[in-house]
Order: sequence, then C-alpha cells, then structure tokens
Amino acid sequence: MLNSTNVFFVLPDPVYNQEQCQIYPNFTKADSSFLYVTLLENMYEIFSVLFPKVDLFVCLNEKDEEILSLKTSSPFLSDNLFYFNEDTFTNEFVSIFDKRKAGVKNFIFVHPDFVGLTEADILQMLDLLLLEDDVLLLKKTLHKKIVLFATNKFQNEIPRLMHKKNFVCDSALKKLCALDYQFYKLKNVFSLAHANDFKELYKMLSRKENYACCSKKMHDRFTHLFIEYKELL
Repeated sequence: MLNSTNVFFVLPDPVYNQEQCQIYPNFTKADSSFLYVTLLENMYEIFSVLFPKVDLFVCLNEKDEEILSLKTSSPFLSDNLFYFNEDTFTNEFVSIFDKRKAGVKNFIFVHPDFVGLTEADILQMLDLLLLEDDVLLLKKTLHKKIVLFATNKFQNEIPRLMHKKNFVCDSALKKLCALDYQFYKLKNVFSLAHANDFKELYKMLSRKENYACCSKKMHDRFTHLFIEYKELL
C-alpha cells in the first residue's frame, strides 16, 4: 500500500527565505521563517516514518531555492524537490505533478502549515484509500481551511484546482464534489493563522495526548519559540 502512494507537500509562499516569507504576527522575519520551516519539516518527518523518501515530493516557492541550495544538509531528496513561480502556481504545479511515479494509485496532498497529524492518522487515511469506492479524504483546520486531501482515484482536474493562497478553496471543493467521489471528512488539525494561535499551540503541545504530533527534535524547536516569545503565552 505504501509503495502505491505518493505524498506532495505544497507550500506556495516562501518559507526558507527570511526576507520573502510571510511575517507571523509579532514575530521577526527570522523567527517567522523558523516557525514555517519547522511546521514543514515536522510534517515531512512524520510522513517519512511510514513512507520511503522517494515517495515524498516537496514543492516550494522559487524564492526558497537559493537559500536551500546553500544549506549543507536537507531532509529532502534533491530529486524530489521542486520550485515554482508563484504567479503561475497552478500551471507549474500541474507540470510538477506530472513527475510523479508511474503506476501510483493513491495521492496525498499536504499544505504543511499545521500541527496535529500523527502516524495513526496517516494509517487511518491509508485504510480508507483501500476501499473499492473512489475516495476523497479531507482534513481542515479549526479555522475551516483545507490543508490536506487524499484520493485513490487521480483525475487530471485535481492539481488544476489547487490555488496559491487557499490551497483548496471553496469553489475548487465544489468542483471536486462534482467528480463523483465518496467524501470523508477527517478530524480537524491545528494551524497558525492568527496571533492568538501561538498561545493555543503552546497549550496543545503541552498536553500528553498530543506528544505524537511531533518528535522531540521538533518539539525542542517549538519550545525555542515559546521561550523567545513567552510574553505571547
């Protein structure tokens, strides 16, 4: 099952480029970048426990390319790392998607700006993708934004519905509904969209039942930010 699944991490906005990344409320540019990179690498790490890295594709804004090229090490496979121009995001993502492995049946698309996904959640998704029905799985944040969807029946229309700012916006979701899938809405996850969300993230990661949402390494990275911005907690 794992060998018949490709995972695409899609980040339309720069995250490694500190000068170009979006500023999280009350954060410096450097710490905003650190936060977004940690969210991405945490999600990649969780999936890489279950999937070989050759099945994990990372799609980043071209403004991150120079920064990543200067890094001495990267968690990503270089052959599975792609960059696109934000002005032509949808068309370029379609082109990137054409590089997927031949014969793959199942696809998971992730906008990795959230916390709350565990290995158990991924295994649940894989079980649903085994159903004989044409399945589409959705995960939303508590702010009602779609940040993950998966399917066991690929249609060429799917990557064309992905938008730069909203990943999968409401109008695109309506078009997906018209493609005759069996829909499953999975447990919501937590994203950082507003200033107060940082405090809520601290509370969430402090609870024992959420320890599986990130490794100790990633938890330490979040803790660094909690210490740095303790006045926001």
